[in-house]
Order: sequence, then C-alpha cells, then structure tokens
Amino acid sequence: MSPAPLKSSILGIVAPLISLVAYSVGHGLLSTLVSVRLSAESVSPQWIGLVTAAYFAGLIAGTFVNTKVILGVGHIRAYAAYASIVASTTLLFGLAVYPEFWFVLRLIGGFAAGGLFVVIESWLMVSTSARIRGQVLAIYMVLTFGAMAGGQIILKWVDIMTLIPFTLVALAASLSVIPLSLLKTQMPQLEDHGRLPFLKLFRMTPAGVMGSFCSGLLLGVVYGLMPLFFSSVGYGVGDTANMMAVVIIGGMCLQYPLGRMSDRYDRRMVIALLFGMTMVLSTVFVWMQAIDNRLMTGVFMFLFGGVMFSIYPISLSHACDELPPEQVINGNQGALLSYSVGAVVGPLLAPWFISIRGPMGMFVYFTTVSALIVVYLLWRRSVRKPVPIEAHNTYTATVPTSPLIAEMDPRGDPDTETLVGEHDEVSGSGGNDTEEHRNDKPKEPLEAEEKGRD
Repeated sequence: MSPAPLKSSILGIVAPLISLVAYSVGHGLLSTLVSVRLSAESVSPQWIGLVTAAYFAGLIAGTFVNTKVILGVGHIRAYAAYASIVASTTLLFGLAVYPEFWFVLRLIGGFAAGGLFVVIESWLMVSTSARIRGQVLAIYMVLTFGAMAGGQIILKWVDIMTLIPFTLVALAASLSVIPLSLLKTQMPQLEDHGRLPFLKLFRMTPAGVMGSFCSGLLLGVVYGLMPLFFSSVGYGVGDTANMMAVVIIGGMCLQYPLGRMSDRYDRRMVIALLFGMTMVLSTVFVWMQAIDNRLMTGVFMFLFGGVMFSIYPISLSHACDELPPEQVINGNQGALLSYSVGAVVGPLLAPWFISIRGPMGMFVYFTTVSALIVVYLLWRRSVRKPVPIEAHNTYTATVPTSPLIAEMDPRGDPDTETLVGEHDEVSGSGGNDTEEHRNDKPKEPLEAEEKGRD
C-alpha cells in the first residue's frame, strides 16, 4: 500500500481519536453509573459483580466475531451499528432497573464496545506508519484515560436516579459516529498471523500470562466495584466520581515512568514490586482508616491507579521480551485474552470478600490476589533466568481494549522493533533491533520447561 498524503494521514489519525474521546467519555460515565445506581437500588454486591463481569464477558465474545463482521459489512457501517447498539442498550438501563436485565444489557454492550474499539484501532493502524505507532499508542492511552476520567466528573452534575445520565452516555456513543462517517480512507486488510495455543504461550512466558491475568483480577474490580465501595462507606455521588477520576488519572500519569523503569530491570521483579505495592497500599489504607480523610483517600487512590493500571502493559512487555518477533502479535492477543478472563473472574470473587469483611473486604481481596502472584513471580525467578536487559524491547504504553491493538504494537514488526541498551542511551527512544540482539534472548529456559522445571 502506498503511503497516504500527509494531509490525509493527519485526518486519518485525528478523526478516529475524536471518536475515541467522544465514546470514552460516555464509557467512563457508564462504568461508574451502573455500580452506583445498582447500589442506590440496594442490589447485592454479588449481583453488581455479575453485571460488571458481563461487560468483560461481552468483550471476550466479541474478540471471536467482531473482526469478521467488520470486514464483511465495512468499517463505517459496522461502527454505526455498534454505536447504535451501545446507545440503545444504555437507554434501556434507565427504563428498567432489574439486575438480571442489566446483566444481559451489559453483556451486549461489552460485545458492541469491542467492535467500536476494533474499528477505531484499525483506522489508526492504516493511517500511521509502523515507525510512529508507538507514539500513537501513547496518545491513544492518554486520550482514553483522560476521557474516561472526564466521564466521571459528569456524574457529579446529574441525578443518577433519572434517565438523564443514561441519555448522555447514549448521546456520546451516537456523536462518536460523526467524525468517522465524514472521512474516507482505505481500510486495512488484516493479516492472518496464525494461532498460538494458550498453553504454549503460557509455557513460553508464564510470568507475562499470569501478570496479565492478575491485572484483570484487580482492574475488573476497580472498574465495577470501587464505586460500590465508596457508596457503601458513605461517600456521595460527587465524591465517588471524584475518587474514580483520581484512580484513572493515576493510571494515566504513572504508567509511562513505571514502564520505563521496567526497561532497566528484570520486568518480573518490577511486576512483583507493583503487586507488592498494591498489597502494602491496601493494608495501610485499611489500617490508617484513610477513608475518613478525603485528601488522604485521594492520594491513595492516585497511587492505586498508577500501580494497578501499569501492571498489564509491563506484563505484556515482559511477554514480548520472551517471545520471538514473529509471535509477538499472537502473544499480545493471548495476554489480552488472559487479562479479559481475569476481569470477568475478579468481580465474581471480590463480592465474597465484601460479604465477609464489609466494604473493606475489597482491599482484603486486593491483598490476597497480590500476595499470591508475588509468591509466584519470585518462584518463577528461581526457575528461569531473566531476559538480559540488552534484549528488552522498549516499553510501549498500551491499553487492553481489543485484539487489534496487537497489530498496532510496534514490537510486532521485525523492521521497527526497538531494544533498550546502547541505542536507547544515545537516542533516548530505542534503536532498531539486530540479529545479534534477537539471538541474545534466552533459549535454555524453554528447554527447562520441556524437562518439567516449570
């Protein structure tokens, strides 16, 4: 495909990013609105967890069919259809408040949301060259988190017991269609990269897969049950919205510096450190009764967001370090699936901790999950040598949205793969991979797996 003219290329980036922002504002608003509205209706934490899990289950279901649907009917038509589904299901939330009904709506909404992300990401992919996709991914991450945080603030200005906030979410989904529908561009023909069986992926990068899974265990609860926690301890809708915005902003601000730190050290130890910090923060938060002080709670929420939102992209980076370049895309998609499964399971498990320990049981859940994965990661370090620092791919900011995000990851392109080390020290952003660096990636750990050391 010949490169697009500069003007066309710029429009090809700006239009989908505008659609992303419009949709993400509504998405951020809805994710908190669902939990606080169900809490206000005295729905049990178990049912709120089920409704939350339904969204991520819909995302998983969509990964198997959305790409085929989009390629069959076209990107713009598919986006319009998915946006219509999101808008319609959102309005139905406000018309009938039954948790069983909301479970079905959230499942359908998750499926449609996955399709929206696939269209946006494929549009960005065809409009950018491989050399700048890392920067585009970073912008994508910042805009996504920023818009979701903005969605939380809107919640402060509306009555959650009316149809108005649901109407605003539906409006955001509808408006997101406009930028894409007015732009003409050539859509990518997605390549078939083959399949990487999940068990094989786990054997190749067990720490990457488990880190992604446990990240989902934590973030699924943050998105779905954290608003319930604030409502349960007496926070009003406005304060709940503020705290959820702080969590998301923390994830946006700290993800890149923590990711760059992982370029310089064994990523497994960095992942273990992040889970360890989650465990310590959870314990200290409960011990200090920080919930009684709004400012102190805000600081804790910022740190929680920064740490938890950084675990998945660093786990993915570790997986990319351990995989051969030709399998990075498949590995990326496998890590996303692992994360999504965790995001389904987490909201189903955490309510049991809440039923035993009350609202603070959620932080007991965070501590339990984090402690178990820290033990696992430390054990992994004893049975497999770390990837040499000079063989690390440069950290790339990413968000767990759809399998197509793997296509945009520059680490999946052998011609643009970057490593830290001497080139990074000179350029500050990584250099081109070489065969010598590729050959530095450890092979003996995989042989050890065959002998049963794993």
